[in-house]
Amino acid sequence: MNTLSVEGLSVRADSVELVREVSFDIAPGERVGLIGESGSGKSLTALSLMGLLPEGVRALGRARLGDRDLVGVPESRLKDLRGRRLSMVFQEPMTALNPLMRIGAQVAEAMTLHGTPRARARSRAIDLLERVRLPEPAQIARAYPHQLSGGQRQRVMLAIALANEPELLICDEPTTALDVTVQKQMLELIAEVAPALLFITHDLAVVASLCERVLVMYGGRVVESGPIREVFTRPRHRYTEGLLAASKLTPRGTRLPTIKGSVPGAGQFPDGCVFSNRCPHTTPACESAPALTGDGHAHACWHPAG
Repeated sequence: MNTLSVEGLSVRADSVELVREVSFDIAPGERVGLIGESGSGKSLTALSLMGLLPEGVRALGRARLGDRDLVGVPESRLKDLRGRRLSMVFQEPMTALNPLMRIGAQVAEAMTLHGTPRARARSRAIDLLERVRLPEPAQIARAYPHQLSGGQRQRVMLAIALANEPELLICDEPTTALDVTVQKQMLELIAEVAPALLFITHDLAVVASLCERVLVMYGGRVVESGPIREVFTRPRHRYTEGLLAASKLTPRGTRLPTIKGSVPGAGQFPDGCVFSNRCPHTTPACESAPALTGDGHAHACWHPAG
């Protein structure tokens, strides 16, 4: 049984579709990257799985964590899963952590909310802070978030996410605000401790170093998916091709390749291929939406590269 199975997941705000018919699986122990420009629907996909969508935004379709549904179920049932079997590390720990609570109390709270006795939770909180390689964990447990560095706060978020030994860890841009050295340490730590992983980022180098498989998202759709090595060395969708070209080092004095235009706003994507208004290979066929096709390495493009 897959750890996570997502089938036909859509996210809507009123009549506007923000995420459209997303399907993917994550096997036990597998690390999957989700990449794309800002506004492509990556974070909304994650928030829909966590049951944390903003008011007025709803998820449709099917998503299952093992044998438990994540979409279309009462909030009371999601609370039982969230933070216990399914956890998430957010992008900015300073806004995710409570500035008025000590670090140890926040880590312990993740456990007491799911039935761990208070004394046991306090003791285990220090063990978790040590597990994420924080120095002097007992001292860190007595500190407040503002007394820690950005890298330390992100490790605290990881400790909270791991508190109840979840089956799946979702990380949404957890290293964006960190310097290169701390980022490397954080990625190594995530790779070591994550049971199964959905890692959201716009950094292609990060996902290449951490994940085994990648989903490329644009316009609320998954436009390409497959093993990291295949997708990054032989991209099929023209959007993926453009992303990879724009990320490569170019000789000094050479103009950096770019993807023309910008990501449209919500509800403004073309009705057919979502990338057709920015793609240099568009033809009349692109007025209809291509399906994600292919065994293992799949793409949704009428005029694939390669």
